[in-house]
Amino acid sequence: MALLSFNAFNQLREKTQLTLTLMQGTFLAKRFDEEGNRFSLYYMDTFFVEVYYDDLIYQAHRCHSFVSTAPLETYLAWIRLPNL
Repeated sequence: MALLSFNAFNQLREKTQLTLTLMQGTFLAKRFDEEGNRFSLYYMDTFFVEVYYDDLIYQAHRCHSFVSTAPLETYLAWIRLPNL
């Protein structure tokens, strides 16, 4: 099953976007912000989706899709490569 285009994905309701991302997206990384909020990054074939988790209710709460690589910089600190 082919993934949706970026534009088609953004036309969906946010709950549907979250479901598709969690079911069909490729998990890439997670990060935490200064307040301790948890975010996960997913790859959707032609774009990325960042999912915000509400740890008080233990579920994905919001998401943000993007095609630019600039937002990926926030994940660089959380990527660990083995010693080569």
